Amino acid sequence: MGKIRIISGKYRGKALFAPEGEETRPLLSRLRKSLADILRPRLQGTFVLDLFAGSGAIGFELLSNGAQKAVLIEKSPRSASYIRQNALALGAEAKVIESDCLKVIPSLFKAGEKFDVILVAPPYGLELQRAAMEALAENPLLAVGGTVVVQREAKESFWEPVKPFHLIETRKYGRTVFDFYGSDG
Repeated sequence: MGKIRIISGKYRGKALFAPEGEETRPLLSRLRKSLADILRPRLQGTFVLDLFAGSGAIGFELLSNGAQKAVLIEKSPRSASYIRQNALALGAEAKVIESDCLKVIPSLFKAGEKFDVILVAPPYGLELQRAAMEALAENPLLAVGGTVVVQREAKESFWEPVKPFHLIETRKYGRTVFDFYGSDG
């Protein structure tokens, strides 16, 4: 079992537990802090959707910095179990869905769900960012004024936005890139 520390906000310093090995690729703490710093001005009271939750570290970092609720989708039963345990330990408002996010996106849309921040941070090298963004374009889950954050490795291809999305900005941190998208409607 590995440990990850929350870097900022009300849960600052609290440990998150995650499976060791290749099952998850937790975002470096400095990058989680940078992402939280970028999003913090618009996090208060927001609903967050983390499509490839992994360890749940990004979702918990955003909850620590003002997000009201998070839905974390993780395909791995082992990782999902750790995320549930961490949510309980923190007392965080987090719902964990153990499934393939590409299958869950249409059901969330049919249920009328809307999210202010959607995180797309899948394993590198599988082009899952593209598949997730196409699923989100077909099943609009982003609330008006919301942001989709796509994390990718610098050598992976940029997803050219289609309606209803538009690129807000791209930020590069070494080999990690964050693409920020907004919605036209």
